[in-house]
Amino acid sequence: MRTRLVLVIAVSCGLLLAGCSSSSKSSDNGNRNSTTTNAKNFHVETPDGQVSLSLDGQLPPNWPSSFPIPSGATPAGSGSLVNGGSGVMIGVYTTSQAASDVFNFYKTNSSLTVTSSNSAGAGSAFVGTVKLGGSYDGSSVVVEATGNSSTNIVITLKSSSGATTTTT
Repeated sequence: MRTRLVLVIAVSCGLLLAGCSSSSKSSDNGNRNSTTTNAKNFHVETPDGQVSLSLDGQLPPNWPSSFPIPSGATPAGSGSLVNGGSGVMIGVYTTSQAASDVFNFYKTNSSLTVTSSNSAGAGSAFVGTVKLGGSYDGSSVVVEATGNSSTNIVITLKSSSGATTTTT
């Protein structure tokens, strides 16, 4: 069952990341250097459900600054559960590290309580999921981004108070 879940996540993430939407247009009103770019938006399957992500560079409000992230990872955006779940906040990071290295960072991190982990693939076809318990209840999904040399880290944290803390 776990292998099937990881494969479904891998296929979903690969297809969804390949289909990331972003728009960029140049105006040709005499200024060829003028470009307008919108944030990238896409969906990812996580153990907590389908997540809608917005890569605008902003983490959700009240994101815990003490949550461990790999060296060199930078905030890429935030998200929300597609079915409107409450009491969850979703942060997205990006890094140039290999997805398998990032997966191992979360799987072996002593400041996290790992309840389970699964991974599948290698290189640009890699996806890994680490379910978390304890003070950081939630999950971390690590996906090699298709078409470029970056890794996306989608972190879902459940609020102990049950208050809605998601943003898109």
